[in-house]
Formats: sequence, C-alpha cells, structure tokens
Amino acid sequence: MIKSIKNIACCMAIALFALACKKDDGAYNYENEANVFDGNAYAYLKSQTGKYDSLLKVCERVSWAKDTLTNSKAITLFSLTNRNFSVALNALNNLRLSQNKKALGIANLDADQLGILLDRYIVSNKITTDSLHFADGAFLTSTHFKYGMNAQELNSNASGYVFGGPKGVVYSDVKNSQYTKEWKSATTQAVNIETNNAIIHVLSASHEFGFGEFLIRLNK
Repeated sequence: MIKSIKNIACCMAIALFALACKKDDGAYNYENEANVFDGNAYAYLKSQTGKYDSLLKVCERVSWAKDTLTNSKAITLFSLTNRNFSVALNALNNLRLSQNKKALGIANLDADQLGILLDRYIVSNKITTDSLHFADGAFLTSTHFKYGMNAQELNSNASGYVFGGPKGVVYSDVKNSQYTKEWKSATTQAVNIETNNAIIHVLSASHEFGFGEFLIRLNK
C-alpha cells in the first residue's frame, strides 16, 4: 500500500514537472505574430481610422510619397502616428510663440522640407525583425533621396527568460556619421505588419517626427 502511494506521488510529480516545462517553453519561445493586410501600405494607413491621419496629410503634400507607398514593390515603412506629429508641432509652435510668429500646421509647412524628413521613414526592401540580428544592426537606404539609416533588433525579457519577450526595433538616423553617439534613435511599439508591398513597423509615441531636425527645417 505504501509503495503504491509512493508510485502515485511520483507520477503526479512527473506530470507537474512536465506541465511546468511546457509553460516555460511557451514563454521562452515567444513569437511576435505578424499582422497581414490584404492591400498596399497606403491602403493600410487609410484603413486604420484615427491613427495615421497626420501621416496621410503629409503624404498628400509630398508629391512622391503616396505613389511610393502604393506602387513600390518592396519597401519598409517606419510608420508615424498622429502623436509623433503632434509632439513635433507642439515644439515648433511653442518656439514660434516665443518669437511672435504665427502657429503652423501640416497644411502650411514647407512641402519640400517635409519630404526630406518623411523620406527617412521609408526604406528599400522588406525588413522584418528577423533581418536585424547583426550586432551593428542593418544599414538601410531610403527610397527617394537614398539617405542612410540604421535598424537594430530590440529584444525584451519575459517570465525570467532573457530575450523571451516581444521583439522591437531601434531605428536610427545615422546623421551621415560613423559614430553612434551622434545618431538619433527611435523605438517601435509594433512590428512586422505585412502588406502586399511592404513591412510596417510603428514607432513609439514618444518619437518626434524629424529625428531632431523638425524645428531647424520648418521654422521658416
């Protein structure tokens, strides 16, 4: 009888251990599931009501932008939300107020300068987080002005496991410099959204459109 009880206890212990291992394995092998959208990058932005209105307005003002997002075969968009533009516009208009200048909005900003900055968020080829394992990330080229950018995979921890959580991207304007201390960087809040012609990574709300150049270029 005692031997039978010991056997039952042993079996229960093995079962509990196996269950724990299964749960741990699930956390350790976390995968950030990519969303898939049946349409091009521009159509995706239009479908997300209330999230990308400012970016769409900029695309209307920059002559090549809509065509790039609609017709390019393989691009990556580091997408800007309304918040990214409001941060930049608030800083600009606070400065202009101190200079006794009229406030500006997207509709009356210099379109050429908007295009120079927007270009830095659209790069050639489809770049998912799986493409960014390199120690120095990947050096990328913008689609219109062939400007140099850098993207590096960002890993987070989960359930006590190193790099077991959601993946992200650190996206940097390298400022034509080999020294990383001179780069301006942003992180993502969502990654690997797949459309017919693009991979989209959504930048975090704290990022200010322009990588530090918005005030300089647009306070005219």
